[in-house]
Amino acid sequence: MSGRIVVIDDDKLLLDFMEEHLSMNKFEVSTFESPVKALSFIEEKEPDLVISDVKMNEMSGDEVLAHIRNNHSKTGVILMTGFGNINHSVNAIRRGAFDYITKPFTSREILARVNRYYESSEKDQEQRAVRDNSGSATPKASLAARKDNGSKQRQPASGKKVVMVGENKNIRKLIALLPRIARNQAPVLIQGESGTGKEVYAHLIQQESDRAHEPYVKINCANLPSELVESTLFGHVKGAFTGAINDRKGAFDEADDGTLLLDEITEIDIKIQAKLLRVLQEKEFQRVGSQKPIKVDVRIISTTNLNIREAINEGRFREDLYYRLNVFPIVIPPLRERQEDIPLLTQYLIDRYTEQYGLPDKKPSEELISFLMEQEWKGNVRELDNKIHRGVILAHDKSEITIDDVEDQLFSQAVEELKSDVLSDLPLMPIEEMELMMIKKALERTRGHQKKAASLLGISDRTIRNKIKSFGWKLEEF
Repeated sequence: MSGRIVVIDDDKLLLDFMEEHLSMNKFEVSTFESPVKALSFIEEKEPDLVISDVKMNEMSGDEVLAHIRNNHSKTGVILMTGFGNINHSVNAIRRGAFDYITKPFTSREILARVNRYYESSEKDQEQRAVRDNSGSATPKASLAARKDNGSKQRQPASGKKVVMVGENKNIRKLIALLPRIARNQAPVLIQGESGTGKEVYAHLIQQESDRAHEPYVKINCANLPSELVESTLFGHVKGAFTGAINDRKGAFDEADDGTLLLDEITEIDIKIQAKLLRVLQEKEFQRVGSQKPIKVDVRIISTTNLNIREAINEGRFREDLYYRLNVFPIVIPPLRERQEDIPLLTQYLIDRYTEQYGLPDKKPSEELISFLMEQEWKGNVRELDNKIHRGVILAHDKSEITIDDVEDQLFSQAVEELKSDVLSDLPLMPIEEMELMMIKKALERTRGHQKKAASLLGISDRTIRNKIKSFGWKLEEF
C-alpha cells in the first residue's frame, strides 16, 4: 500500500517519528511544523491524507479540518490529540474527520489507522466503479451479478501470513480445529486473558476462510467513546445528530462480504447489543438517523478477556447475543499454562525482530530460557513479546541474547523508581481508600495515561476505567 500523506504538528520529534515509520511502510510523507505552510503545500500537491495535531499555535486542527473539508473533499483527515481533547475530537469526527488517535501512540497504532483509511478509500472507489459500469443497476445488484458469473474481483491478501506458535496440547487442538472453524459462516467467540493471542487466532480464522481476500475490519470496542459506538458500527446519515454534515459508512458497510472483528465485545453498551443481535439474526442494519434497512453479508468474530457469564449475570451483556456469538466457543490458554511453548515463542519472536531490524541471526542463551520459564507472565504472550523485542534491539550485533539484554538494568531501575514514587508517602488508611489513592497517584505519575497507570499497579485497564467513571475523575486533571 502506498500514498501521499501530510503530517502537521509543532512537535519536531513527533514529526520525525511519523516520517520514519510511515516512510518505512512505503508512504510518501511530507511533514510541517507550520499549518499555514502545510495548507499551501496541500493546495499544490493534493495529498490523499492529512494527519494533524489538534492544538497548534498558528491555527487549530479544527481549522485545518474545515479547510480540507471545504476545499479538498477527496483528502481524508486524521486528528492527533491528547487525552484531555477526546470529546473535542469526537465532535471533529462528526464534522468530517476520518478518525483520531490519542497521544502517545505507537507506530503500529498510527499505521493501523492509516491503512484503515486507505482500505476504506479503495472500497469506496470500487463501489463507484461498479456504479459507473453497471448503468442503472444498483451496486448491490451488480455485485450479485458478478458473484453469479464467478467473476468477482478479489484483492490479494496484504502482508505476511499470521501464525500461531506452540506445541502445547490446547494450542495444537486449536490449530487442528482451524480449517473447520474458518471455512463456514458461523460467528466465533474467542475468550482468554489479555495478551494471550485472541486477535492472532481471529486473524488466522479470517486468513484461512473463503473470505480471506475480502475486507477484514477490526474494531476495538474498549477504545470507542460511548457516543461514537453506534455510528462507528452502523454509520449515520446526514443530519442524524448535530455535526453530522455528511452520510458516513460504518464498520458493517466496510466489512460487507468480508469479516468483522469486534475486539472486547463485552465493552459495547447493552442498548447497542440489541442492534448487534438484529444484524446477526436478520443480516441487516439501519444507519443512525435512518429507518431504511441495509442488507449485509458479514461474518463476525468477537473476543473478550472477561468472564462473560459474570457479565451476563450482572446485566452487562445480553444472554441471547452470547448464544448467537458463541457457535464456536474458543478459549486461548494463558502463557503460564503452556510453559513448554516459551522456548519456541522466544525463538520465533527473535527471528521476527532480527528480520524487521535487519540484524544478524540470534539465539537465546540457556540461562535466558531458564529465566523466562520461571516468570509469571501476567501479561502473557504480549509481555514476552515486549521483552524479546527489547532484547533483540539491545543485543544488536551479538549472536546470543542474554538475560542482561532482556532485563536491562536501565529499564528495571526506571520501573522500580516509578513504583516507589507511587507508593511513597501513603499514610495508614482503610484498604479501599488506599486503593483509590494509589490509582490517583499512578494517574498523576503517568499524566492520565490509563494503560501505563494500570501496568504500573499490576491491574487491568478496565479497573482503571471503572474507577475513573465511578468517581467522576477527568483525565485532564492529571
